[in-house]
Amino acid sequence: MYSNGYRAAYSPCYVQCFDEGSLLYLKNRTQLPLVMLIKDSVSDDRLADWSRSFYGVGVWVNVVAPHHTAENGPKNWIFEVTDIVPRVHAHGLKVNYVLL
Repeated sequence: MYSNGYRAAYSPCYVQCFDEGSLLYLKNRTQLPLVMLIKDSVSDDRLADWSRSFYGVGVWVNVVAPHHTAENGPKNWIFEVTDIVPRVHAHGLKVNYVLL
């Protein structure tokens, strides 16, 4: 990335990872924004910790709006919106959606 000019916090590039340890390793080695990817909901304490190190959280879309099938078959999705996005924002983190 560096050899292609992606060096600064304002570069059009994010480093995203499901492994917190890898992002923490990069924290003092790059100015690029670091995004923690998650597949499950997380506690506010965890979000508070991440807000000190990361730019944002990449949330699996099913954590934001879990869905299930209704009685009439799999094409009848019912969505329930969770509180994960406002909780992430409350800690000063950005949110992007991850499709798995």
